[in-house]
Amino acid sequence: MSKTAKTIVEDVLSPARTRELWTANYLPALPFTPQSFEIGALLPAMLYMARWGHRRGKGAFRTTFGSGDGKPNPPSTREVAAGLLRRQPESFVGFSGDPGAAQLADLLLTYCLENRAHEEGHDAQVQRIFATHYLSSHVDLPESVANLRGVPELITSLLSWTSVGEHIEAGNRGLGRFVVGDGFLTNPLLKLFARYMSVHGLLASNLGSDRFDESAANDLGIDELLAVRIAEACERAPDKARGKGETERIPNRWPIAEDAAKQLRKDLMCFIDIYGPQMPRQAFLPMLEAGISVGLTNILLSTSRCLFEWERNGRVPTEADSVQTRWPLFVDASLGQDKALRSVSESVMAECAARYERVPVIMMQMRLLDERARFDRKLKNELPSPFPDARPRLNMLGALLHVRHERAESILNGLDEDGQRLAEALTTADEAPETVETLQVEGTGPVHRLAQALVDLIGDTQQGANFRKALDDSLLTDRPNGLAIKRRVQRIQEGRKKSIDLRAIVLTNTVLDFLVHRHLRKDAKGQPVQVLSFKKFLEILRVSYGLYVDREPPGISVPQDLLRDNKLWLERRLRDLGLLVGVNDAESMKQLRARFEVVSAAKGKIDATA
Repeated sequence: MSKTAKTIVEDVLSPARTRELWTANYLPALPFTPQSFEIGALLPAMLYMARWGHRRGKGAFRTTFGSGDGKPNPPSTREVAAGLLRRQPESFVGFSGDPGAAQLADLLLTYCLENRAHEEGHDAQVQRIFATHYLSSHVDLPESVANLRGVPELITSLLSWTSVGEHIEAGNRGLGRFVVGDGFLTNPLLKLFARYMSVHGLLASNLGSDRFDESAANDLGIDELLAVRIAEACERAPDKARGKGETERIPNRWPIAEDAAKQLRKDLMCFIDIYGPQMPRQAFLPMLEAGISVGLTNILLSTSRCLFEWERNGRVPTEADSVQTRWPLFVDASLGQDKALRSVSESVMAECAARYERVPVIMMQMRLLDERARFDRKLKNELPSPFPDARPRLNMLGALLHVRHERAESILNGLDEDGQRLAEALTTADEAPETVETLQVEGTGPVHRLAQALVDLIGDTQQGANFRKALDDSLLTDRPNGLAIKRRVQRIQEGRKKSIDLRAIVLTNTVLDFLVHRHLRKDAKGQPVQVLSFKKFLEILRVSYGLYVDREPPGISVPQDLLRDNKLWLERRLRDLGLLVGVNDAESMKQLRARFEVVSAAKGKIDATA
């Protein structure tokens, strides 16, 4: 029987080494797993970590509402509605009979729950609960927090922002205001979402100690109340994460694109502090998700640029280096209505996607060097810690890659031998002749050859496709609060028709709402109001996020008349949303303003920009 590619690699490198290398992620470089995830499901997991100080494990949602003996099936919206009516009939007066159950299921889908793949109807599996109230964190959706790929842990780490330790320590007040595991006392996320909550008993770590004060909650919205009722039916918070390959501790990791990470942190802190307490929850949540989308896209693409630079010269650029600027993307401000603008944006994104395909190979090079260095007799004690800032460690790996370290020859010789043995094994098994050629190419280094070969053997499904899914989900592609739209077209490639996806970067209304409201506030302590002109807003989009509207991205030629049209599209949309005012055509008189009134905590007055 012929051997699979993975079996051949295991024979050459050993099963243990193959398990470590045969993956898509390298957490010191990118602190989350590049696979599909749902931004809308992040916040409940973040609220859980903020409350308990550890990652979420198994809860009671499936056993409470699912059907079937033994391990119940994942529940549908219809089954959740039926379970609520059965367990809490006094809380749902007037919903009796089949019509009442259907109406309750409709309410759940409208305000609280979402079906898998965003399906409609009452019979699809429930996949997500909206974070309308803190108690949504008592519901284990998705069932495994690992399905969120480490993204909620990353954002929690950024908000905490401590330079000490491999993990975020619960109750450590030296971390700033976003303290985890501190009850409902300090963390702004908990103070915002945990209305009418308190800790019952002496042990705040008791998973049954959360109490909701029903008698005082006289202004709760139906969206919040439904989340409360579902959580009450589950009776307690989920356990801490445990099991094979799981840890309950929250990792303390920073992206190597530090400036992009700091931008996301500032954006979320400002938006949560200023608008969270006073903006309607149904407006706040989509805007918060849009902000997370902007920040994650920024981190993912800026990290990619850092990786390109690391491969080129062996060093991760610092925050001050000009190379660690944002990845330039051209915005189609018409939302796809202007075909010329859409075409420009699609061409820029196509070039971005082509370069992005290189990222899995670079991360494989890092894994190969890291694995060798950790077991090198002379080098293992010199390796800097990868937590929370991995740049010193990656710089040492880069010195090995570019033969600037005294142990480089030994490390590279070992990897070259691995590559030769793998080429021989593949040739003997008459497998993957293209990969054999890759391993034998002259003029490329042994790390690059072996990394490219392993990525090719793993296959696009487990490498490139997963990275593309991570980018699409970061962009919230084709979602009403996202950054991108996608269309499938037929193109002639290699003499035959092939379907390809074209993406255009857009600023949906929700994204515009978030960006304008956030930047009407300064980054300074207290986040006071600032005057924000339309011209300044365009500069912020370009400098802080790499989003080009009225200028050409570097290396891209765009006709000036198209740039003017794009600027006019954005200006009209801002006016239509009520975000821009101006008494004449003078650029200095075009000012942005908030759509939601914000009361100053210091003066108890409505801010002038509102």
